[in-house]
Amino acid sequence: MGTRLYPDTDNTANLTELINVPEDTFDRLQYIEDQYKEEYPDDWYAHYHDHIEGDGDLCKASNFKLFGWGKFALLRDPEGNYIEEYGDTNDHEFAYRLFDSANNKELSNHLSVERVLQLSSGFHWC
Repeated sequence: MGTRLYPDTDNTANLTELINVPEDTFDRLQYIEDQYKEEYPDDWYAHYHDHIEGDGDLCKASNFKLFGWGKFALLRDPEGNYIEEYGDTNDHEFAYRLFDSANNKELSNHLSVERVLQLSSGFHWC
């Protein structure tokens, strides 16, 4: 599956701005997920996916929750150590380099990198 880069925030207002979807998108997505988890606890994801499939904003938000900005190419931290499979950073320069090397950074092309870093409150990867 690979190590992927995510914002270090769960603030839905920030998340919606990061990927340029309507304000209530992540709240709607969570509501739909909760409904299907309650109704179909063993196989909720298939029902959830079928429900959101036709809505581009919900699909975009769901994919961002799952994959973030995707894999990244940066292999070493500022001290020259190899990046572990799991980690996080608030270091502005390192975060910038991580984001710049992410496969799906174009999800946030409508924002400056500085704004992405501000909205993200740092990054984590896993």
